[in-house]
Amino acid sequence: MEALEREGVEYFPSRPTLADVARFQYFRNGPGRKFGLWVVRQDHLHFALPFVTGPKAATSDYEPFPTGFPGIAAPVEKIYPCLVPFLELDDSKTIAAADGADEIKPAADGMSVTVVWRRWVVPGAKAGDFVDTGLVSEVTWSLHGNSLRREESLTSSQSLNVHRLWLAIPSRYDHLETSYLQGARIDRLVSEEKILEIQVTNSAFLFHTSAYATGNDPLGRGDRGPLPLHLILQTKSFSLVPAVPKRWELSLTTH
Repeated sequence: MEALEREGVEYFPSRPTLADVARFQYFRNGPGRKFGLWVVRQDHLHFALPFVTGPKAATSDYEPFPTGFPGIAAPVEKIYPCLVPFLELDDSKTIAAADGADEIKPAADGMSVTVVWRRWVVPGAKAGDFVDTGLVSEVTWSLHGNSLRREESLTSSQSLNVHRLWLAIPSRYDHLETSYLQGARIDRLVSEEKILEIQVTNSAFLFHTSAYATGNDPLGRGDRGPLPLHLILQTKSFSLVPAVPKRWELSLTTH
């Protein structure tokens, strides 16, 4: 080291390189509700997707949201649909697939996880109180290069009318660009040279997409800084018939 300094060469001790990781860790895998964490570290992608519960049902910090994925973060302690759709039913009851799950099925290679909800929660209600509407949500999160994909199917055992389905993608980035490619909408959240590309594909629903600038709203406060812009996806007034699933996909791609 001294010889290098005499020659004017800077010396930095070597830092250990962390190996790639993609695995699921159960917190509880017994009878009843399941809890756990999907941990991913692949190249520049480092995130954790939790299936846990908090002080109130569907609290933002405890929802299945990919914490650490570039460009997004959940607001602190809000009852808010952070990448978890809230479904408002015709009887005005709102339900969400959150707070653990009824089934968690990690892939053997750790590159995806499929989760099933048969019992739903009412956002803001007491944690651990579940409702059964005959509706099943099956969601598969999967990793594809620098993209994270969320695929959901909704299947009802009885005729069910949904007044509204909506979710939010809270972002650390402060600029939105929208383009269309062969009729498909692509939204890009941008900050300096960082880009998060968001696209809905293969959807049985027609989503209306809008942006919300949080300003001084508490929804703009993340645990590690501001969340100036939220992308809001919603669809209104659709029906589910028995045993006929409705599917849709959402992809998040970082550049």
